[in-house]
Amino acid sequence: MGAIAKLILFMCFTICVFIAGYLVGNHHYSFSPTTLSDASTESKQLHSVNTSLEQSPAANTNKITADNIPISVVSDAIKETNELNTAEDSPQLISGNNDVLSLFDELISYTQSNGDYSLFGKKIDEIRQVLINDSAELASLLEHFEQIPIDSQANYMLVSILMGLPQELSQTAIIQISEKTLNNNSNSNKADFLELIARTGIKSTNITNAIKDIAIYSENNEETLRALDMLMPYEMSVVESEQVKERLSIAIADSETDNQAYYFSQLLRFSSAREREQIASREFDKDEPNYAIQSNILDALQSGVMDRSPKLKESLLNIANADNHPLQTQSIYTLLYRFDLSQTEYQNLVKGKDLDLNRF
Repeated sequence: MGAIAKLILFMCFTICVFIAGYLVGNHHYSFSPTTLSDASTESKQLHSVNTSLEQSPAANTNKITADNIPISVVSDAIKETNELNTAEDSPQLISGNNDVLSLFDELISYTQSNGDYSLFGKKIDEIRQVLINDSAELASLLEHFEQIPIDSQANYMLVSILMGLPQELSQTAIIQISEKTLNNNSNSNKADFLELIARTGIKSTNITNAIKDIAIYSENNEETLRALDMLMPYEMSVVESEQVKERLSIAIADSETDNQAYYFSQLLRFSSAREREQIASREFDKDEPNYAIQSNILDALQSGVMDRSPKLKESLLNIANADNHPLQTQSIYTLLYRFDLSQTEYQNLVKGKDLDLNRF
C-alpha cells in the first residue's frame, strides 16, 4: 500500500473515532444521574407539545421536533402544567355550587351530631369566607335570620358567625338585623331586640334612640329595666333623664317589694348628686321603711355612687345605735368606711360589737 493510501486510511479512522466519542459523550450527559428526573419530566412535556404542534397545519409543512421547538413554547407548556398540578393539590374550602344557607344548615346539623370541634371551626370559617366574598350571600343569610327564633341554638350560632366577620362588615350586619328585629310585628319584638343588643354590644344612633324609647315608654317593666341597663346617663338629654326618672318612680311605687330596690338603684344612677341625697334622705325618714331600698343606699354610699352628707350621717348613726335594726351592722361598716367620725362616735360604734376592724 502506498503512502498516500495509508494517509487516507488514517484520516478516515480518526474521523470515525471522533464522531463515536462525541455521540457517547452526548448520550452520557443527557442521562446523567443529576438530570435524569428533570429530563424525564421535560421529555413528557415536550412530547405533549410536539404532538399538538404536529397536528396543526404548520406542522405538516415544517415538522417540529424536540431539537428545534422554540424555548418560549416549552416554557409556556411547563408553566401551564405546573399551574394545573398546583390547583389539583390545593384544598378547596368552598364549592361554587354551595350557597350559604345550605352551608349554615349543614353546620347546625353537624353541631347536633358531632363533637369534633376542629372541623366545627373549619365549617364556620367556610361560611365566613363566603360572606366576605359575596354580598348577595350575606344578604340572603341576614334575611334568613328573621326566620330563626331568638333563643335557638341556630340564632346564637348565626350571631357568632356575623360577629367574627371583619369589623365594618360585622357592625353593618348586626345593626341591620337589630333594626329588622325591632320593626317586625311580633309581640316579642322589643324583648328580642334588647336580647340581640345585649349579646353583641353593637349600637348605632338609631339603635340608641330605640333603646331610650323602650326605657321611657314601654309598659313592660322588665323591658324598661333591661333598656336602662344598656344606657348611660350621658346618653340622655335633660328632658329624657326627667322622663326616665318619672318612669322609675312610678315603677317603684307599683312594683313588688323584691323589685323596688333594683328600680331604686337605676333611679339613683340617672339622678344628679344633689337629687340622690334628697331621695336617700326621704327613704330614711319614712314611717314604713323599705329595708331593701335602704340597704341599696348603704351600698351606694360604700361604693361612692352617692356622696356623703350630714343628713345621711345622722340617719346612719340612728340605725347603728338601734340594736334590733336589720341594717345595724351594714350601717356601722358604712360609717367606719366612708364617713369622718369623732373619737367619741367611733368608740360608740365599735364598743361591744364583734366587728372586723382590720378592713378599715
